[in-house]
Amino acid sequence: MLTLVVAGGSIFVGNAVGSAASYAQICGQFGSQVVGGKYVAQNNRWGTSKNQCITPFDTGFTLDVADGTNNAGPSSYPSLYRGCVYGYCTPGSTNVFPAPVRTLGAVRSNFATTGPDKSQPVNQYNTAYDIWFDPTATNAGRNTGAEMMIWLNRTSWVQPIGKPYYDVNIGGVIYTVWYGKIDLPVISYVRKTPTTTVSNLPIDLFVRDATNRGVIRSTWYMTSVQAGFEPWTGGKGLKVTNFSVTRNGL
Repeated sequence: MLTLVVAGGSIFVGNAVGSAASYAQICGQFGSQVVGGKYVAQNNRWGTSKNQCITPFDTGFTLDVADGTNNAGPSSYPSLYRGCVYGYCTPGSTNVFPAPVRTLGAVRSNFATTGPDKSQPVNQYNTAYDIWFDPTATNAGRNTGAEMMIWLNRTSWVQPIGKPYYDVNIGGVIYTVWYGKIDLPVISYVRKTPTTTVSNLPIDLFVRDATNRGVIRSTWYMTSVQAGFEPWTGGKGLKVTNFSVTRNGL
């Protein structure tokens, strides 16, 4: 979905990996924080005016406050990312992202989640990767190529942009492919068997499939890999317990 991050927000340099760093709660609309030395945790509240706060740590974050109510789309996308977003590139991203699609190599990710707080009266959300592509490697604004999402799970009436077309097998798992468009093409891979955790997810295989189908161009760049939640209504207590992404082992 639409991701408006960093612009108007703040980036604060966090402590290095392995430091057991303690980070302050983030409640600013687009507030963000470098965590674990090479990722950014972002509050990224863009679909509601209600309060939302996250508390980050080195490998994830907890969604502490989630007062948004939105039946037409996500209230936000609290998440972590590695790569370049609105002209800001995460530490240690050199030789990793942005990456040319035609020479992408192996992009692998681990992503583990828990929650939400079941005492909430309504929790409607999805857990997903959001991966961005642009014709240039140095776009200081919003990407103009395409958006690719990988949905791990979703609640009852939450759905991607567009409509479903067919199923594909990627890495031994079946996904339903949705196509849609906002101001740029969006392709979403929705896991048929929901899960809260993936290990060594082969993101490059999704890119290859989307490229073969003409949604992504081989001349473009993958600019960032993001992972988190799209809470539509509620979502307090959702937690990313672990996130990592590498390209060719880096």
